[in-house]
Amino acid sequence: VEMGNTIVSAGDNTDEAARHLMKAAGNAIDSEHYRQVANAKDIDRKTYDARQHQDYLKPEEALECEKFRIRDTYGMTVTPELVEKDDGGRLIKKIVALEAILAAPGEMITDEHGREFITPPDVVAERDKGERDRLSICTDWGNHSTSWLMRQRLGLRAILTDLMDGLEIKGDEATIEALADFSKRNANHIKGILNLTIPLDESPVWILSQYLSQFALSMKSRRPVEDGKRVRYYRLSTEDVAFVRKVLGYRQRLRDEREKRRQEEREAQAAYAARMQAMYGVNAPSNPPSNIIGNNNCGGVDGQLDPCDSWWQQVKFYATLAMERVAHGVDSVKQFLFTLSSDERWGVMMAIDEAQPEMFEELTATAPDWMAWMG
Repeated sequence: VEMGNTIVSAGDNTDEAARHLMKAAGNAIDSEHYRQVANAKDIDRKTYDARQHQDYLKPEEALECEKFRIRDTYGMTVTPELVEKDDGGRLIKKIVALEAILAAPGEMITDEHGREFITPPDVVAERDKGERDRLSICTDWGNHSTSWLMRQRLGLRAILTDLMDGLEIKGDEATIEALADFSKRNANHIKGILNLTIPLDESPVWILSQYLSQFALSMKSRRPVEDGKRVRYYRLSTEDVAFVRKVLGYRQRLRDEREKRRQEEREAQAAYAARMQAMYGVNAPSNPPSNIIGNNNCGGVDGQLDPCDSWWQQVKFYATLAMERVAHGVDSVKQFLFTLSSDERWGVMMAIDEAQPEMFEELTATAPDWMAWMG
């Protein structure tokens, strides 16, 4: 009572006034949170990454990190509406799933029993591989390829492609009915893989809407009169389609930029290898690695190997040492790189990108001026 509180008895009957009051209070708290995130101070990736390793963040720091995550995820100006739409990071997971099913599938392979399987797109396979490389100790990985394969067998790719192009459906189309029949026959598998419960008495359109909800898409309907009868047509919400297309385009641009950087590094490496080949020939010996770890046991080549290959193996060894220093901070990596030649520095960065692309992205984001180190 001294704190201004009162105890409300909770009996068998629902207090509608209290329920509406609690709902209104919850909405007000959520709206205030959305506003605070949108109005938080902008931070860079280096600050964001540094805060991810802290045990405790101040409330304003947590809001700043949330704003950076949303801006970096969607490539848009952060508004209260976008914060609400993000739903704590759940929205981007749905868009990533949509990106996966819209991507062109891989090639068809046949196992030893004659069964044919279609391989997932590279974007899905790389996601699974990256998760296993990053979480090598964990065994509870997300099987994104399995989810993709189930959706592929449902025929969702063809349906989604048509719907996103503006096609209207009535629900009696052969592809929609085939999706519903497959879903009902394999309801247990769909529940286990996609976490969707498929009732046996629901309509094909309702079943399709459940799959669409996992892609951040919804449908709208209209009921024109045809031949004296009302007919219902369904189509995707144009607002949802415009939003996901914008996000998918942003994600594709990021991938193109990363691939462009990798291509430039490969070309620089190829040019260096060509110069070495022209200068020293096939039997040119390589220099042993620097005495970084306290010994010179690594040695050079024996003259029988291709010097380009031996040079690359030496650079990969340097890259291993550099990756071990990432945990100690950017300055430690920078200090190590300065012990190498310019070409070896480029080779080390390319080797890190090849072996640990996520570590490479984190390192280059933390040190945006890393190219100046190359000399």
